[in-house]
Amino acid sequence: MDSRTILVLTNDAGLGHRQAAQATVDALEQRYGELCQTVLVNPLEEPGVPRSLRNVQYDFNRVVRLAPPLYALGHGLANTYLPTRLMEQMEVRTLADPIDRVLRRARPDVVVTTHPIFVYLLVTHRRRCGETWPIVVLVTDLAQLQRLWFRPEVDLYLVPTADAAALAVQRGIAPERVHVTGIPVDPRLDALRRSKAELRAEFGWDVDRPVVLAVGSRRVHRFHAFVDALNESGLPIQLVVVAGDDEELLAEMRAVAWRVPAHVYGYVRDFPTRLQAADLIVTKAGGLTVAESLAVGLPLFIIQCTPMHEKGNARYVVDQGAGLRLEDPAQLVAALRRALADDGRLLAQLAANARAVGQPRAAYAAAELIWAQAERGMLSPSLLADPELPVT
Repeated sequence: MDSRTILVLTNDAGLGHRQAAQATVDALEQRYGELCQTVLVNPLEEPGVPRSLRNVQYDFNRVVRLAPPLYALGHGLANTYLPTRLMEQMEVRTLADPIDRVLRRARPDVVVTTHPIFVYLLVTHRRRCGETWPIVVLVTDLAQLQRLWFRPEVDLYLVPTADAAALAVQRGIAPERVHVTGIPVDPRLDALRRSKAELRAEFGWDVDRPVVLAVGSRRVHRFHAFVDALNESGLPIQLVVVAGDDEELLAEMRAVAWRVPAHVYGYVRDFPTRLQAADLIVTKAGGLTVAESLAVGLPLFIIQCTPMHEKGNARYVVDQGAGLRLEDPAQLVAALRRALADDGRLLAQLAANARAVGQPRAAYAAAELIWAQAERGMLSPSLLADPELPVT
């Protein structure tokens, strides 16, 4: 049997889009081996992309941290009909040549995107060039989604929740093209079967004390204040602090005078394993972090959510009873005290709810549906659609 080439497009405006893409690639390669040739590309890094546009993905983190009201305003305006259409036209003008080179180089049997900026671009390119490869859009937030994600010409939508599926249909996507798979997470989250005690011993953590995993970055406001509150709480916990690639935050955390047992890390490659060793996570409401935590049944204590999509993520977690939204450090300490009371009864309930909605095999579910599109190899009826049709 001939191999199939699957092109996966992503970008680096936050880690979630790329990590979901990588998880899907890993699942495809594990499941289909030599039959599957995967190509993972960030088109914004291609030659010819204007520097201003290339830098948008990195400026994203800075704007979210330093000017959240500006980010909120821009995000809100960009989610209305006319600005969305203008952004789509701008994408075609600035990225048509780079995306053409990517597609010619890869010669794909199917094209997947994990970021909304490429959706309209792919639809337009396929129509203009008379291509026949299917387009798969893999949505990386849980419930509240930008208009840029949705075009009726897309062949397959892989969405994380029933809420997202309903929104896709509301925005004009045919129901039969929408499948709920969850957000693809690292396949190791499904494969690991070791106990928390065994993992903690391996990391050098206390086997018996509850583990509070606190995840920070340059995008998390007041992270230091939340950690300080936990450190001064007097609760019988141990803190595991992961600062990612934020060297400044890492230095700050290492300089803390710890009153509770604490373990401080920068970027860690085995983050899925550390999730499985923890009892709860203190974090912002990024789509991938939420999906990974739910996949291992880890309750989320959400201390920040940026406007639009992360607010939707936080609301989904709270509505499912899988975590709490906490506005300030005092609320965090009070909530943790309640969760640990009565031998951790509330914490256990949150964990059970998280496991109930978590989807550790999401990457495999996505891989199977993508592979089916690649094997189909036929002209999609969506190619006959007019990409200028409005999306409601």
